[in-house]
Amino acid sequence: MKKVIICSIPMKKDVDKTVYCSNDKALPVTDRPVRYSINAFLEKTLKSDDEVKVLMLAKKDEYSFSEQNMKFFVDELNESNVVGARIEFKTIDTDFSQERSVHEQLMSRIVDEIEPETHILADITYGSKDMPIVIFTALSFAEKFLGCDIDNIIYGQANFVDGKAVNTKICDMIPLYALSSVTNAIRCVEPEKAKQMLKTLLSI
Repeated sequence: MKKVIICSIPMKKDVDKTVYCSNDKALPVTDRPVRYSINAFLEKTLKSDDEVKVLMLAKKDEYSFSEQNMKFFVDELNESNVVGARIEFKTIDTDFSQERSVHEQLMSRIVDEIEPETHILADITYGSKDMPIVIFTALSFAEKFLGCDIDNIIYGQANFVDGKAVNTKICDMIPLYALSSVTNAIRCVEPEKAKQMLKTLLSI
C-alpha cells in the first residue's frame, strides 16, 4: 500500500524517549521507548508491502535543532520498521516565520509530494503552533482533490514533571480534523439556525 507520513519535527534540543500507552485498540503501540509517537504506532502497523514516503517538516533558524532531530527520527523509524517496508525520506524545510508566504510555501510543498489515492498519516505532536493548521489544510486538499484517505493524525499527549514527559499517551486527532468538514457542510444565512444545524450534525 502506498502511504505518505507527514511528521512535524521539533526545534528544541532535547526530545526525550518515552513509552507511549494507548487506550484505543485501533492505535496499537510498541512497549519500546521512542521520541516520536507515530513511530510507536508504525512499529505495530507497518506492512512488508507498504511503500512509504515520509515528509519531515522542519523549521529553520539559527537556534533550531531540527537537523539533529530529523536524524533521530530517521534512525528511530528505520529501527521501528521491523517488517522491512520500503521507506523514502524527504525534508521540507521552511523559515521559522509567521509570514503568509511561508505558510503558503509549506502547504504547496506538502501537496506537491502527495500522489493521488494514497493513504496519509500525520504526526502533529511537535513543531510550531502554525504547523497543525497548515497540515490540516494540506490534508483537506489531498482528501478532496487527490482522492486520498486520511488514516490517522497522531498526537502524543503528555504531562510534564520537572521538564520530563510523564503519563504519555497516543491519541488520534481525526475527530478534530473532521470538525472543519462539519462546518463546511452547513449552508445557512441565519445565525441561530446555523447554530442549531451545527448542534444537530455534532450529535449524529
